[in-house]
This record gives sequence, C-alpha cells and structure tokens, in this order.
Amino acid sequence: MPVGNSITAGEHYRYPSVAERTGYRKALYEMLVKAGYNVDFVGSQDHGKRPKDDPNWYDWNNEAYPGWTIPAITEKVQEVLPVYQPDILLVHVGTNGRDWAQKPRQVMDMLDMINAYSVKDNHPVTVFLCKIIKRFYLEDSGPTSQFNNEVSRLVAQRTNDKIKIIMVDMENGAGLDYTDHIPDPAAKPPYKGGDMWGRRYPGVPYDKYHPNDKGNIKMAKKFYEELVLNLGKPK
Repeated sequence: MPVGNSITAGEHYRYPSVAERTGYRKALYEMLVKAGYNVDFVGSQDHGKRPKDDPNWYDWNNEAYPGWTIPAITEKVQEVLPVYQPDILLVHVGTNGRDWAQKPRQVMDMLDMINAYSVKDNHPVTVFLCKIIKRFYLEDSGPTSQFNNEVSRLVAQRTNDKIKIIMVDMENGAGLDYTDHIPDPAAKPPYKGGDMWGRRYPGVPYDKYHPNDKGNIKMAKKFYEELVLNLGKPK
C-alpha cells in the first residue's frame, strides 16, 4: 500500500491527467515484477488508473491524497487497513503543512494506529517509512531535514511494536538532484539534469515540491533496494 500525498500520487497542481499520475509507483511496480516478485499494490485511490488493455497498465492502487496533512492521511489509512489488509506500507508523508514542530509526533500517531490494527487483527505489517525528500533547491529545506531527523530519533525509541518499521533515507539516499538544471551531455562526467520540476513547471513561479519523471525513478529505485534487502529474493 503506497501511502502519501501528491508526491506518491504523481499529481502536481492538478496535473497531469489521472491516468498519467504514476509518481514513483509505476517504475517500482515494473522493477519488482521484472525481478520476479508477485506484487499486488492496494488502496482506494485512482491516481494512475488505466484499463487493463492499456499497454502501459500497471497496478495503480494506492492511498495518496494530494495536499493532505499527516493526521488527515492517518484517518483515511485507518479506514482502509481492514479492507485491503496490506502486508507492506510504503509511507512518504510530511510535505504539507507548516506545523513542523508537531509533524514528528503526528507520524508516531500514524505508526501507533498501524500497530494497533496489526495487534487487533493479528496481521503482521512492515512499514517502510521515508525520510521525505527535500524541497526545490531555491527553498529552505532545513525544516524538512529537522523533521526527518526527529522522526528517525523517535522511531529508534519505539519498543514492543508488533509492526516492523524500516527507515528509508529518501532525502539523501535516493541520490536526488534537487535542481531543475537541464542536462549537459558535454560535461565530464555527462550531466543528466536535475530531478525536480522546479521552474520547468508551467503556470507557477516554480514547483517547490515535486520530482520530475527522473526523480520519480530514483525514488522507485530506493524503495526497490530497501524492499529487496528486507524481502530477500523472490521464490
């Protein structure tokens, strides 16, 4: 179950069309299937929905809510956990809202809720919890890094959870280039360009938050690496 906001949805400022809102999810699904894993993404949201006969179909199911804060996402996830009974949650939350001092505790509340579900239904759950990506390089990403560090500290203090929590360093570990600089094949080594929409997004001064297609692939690769480490090779 991919969980998050617009970055997970693959939506930014109501663009692109629903079928094209793939985010990191399409690339991750294709990586896992190609490696031989039996994958079933689950969730109630339609971002990326395509008919089965579409040649670019992928398992688009998710729980992503563009613009939503952590408590609101937590409420929706609480509703759907008994419905879809996921074994794994991929969680990237915290981008929206300015209440940075409260956000780490809100993430712990989400984890408490997931753990309570796991205990009540006796259903093991692994949560891949992200240190979320930074903002576009012209923005101050200090609050994001402080949030990520505090979430990591609080997770390390948790004991006796039934759920398994794995921290995923999406902030620095995915190798994201937080600019929108154009590629330069003449550079040594060749430069593939920035990973954010930034000033190349039409209709806004610059997109502060969202990775472009190349950035989404990097997020997918990071999730894939962490999944393989913890799941082992497919049987």
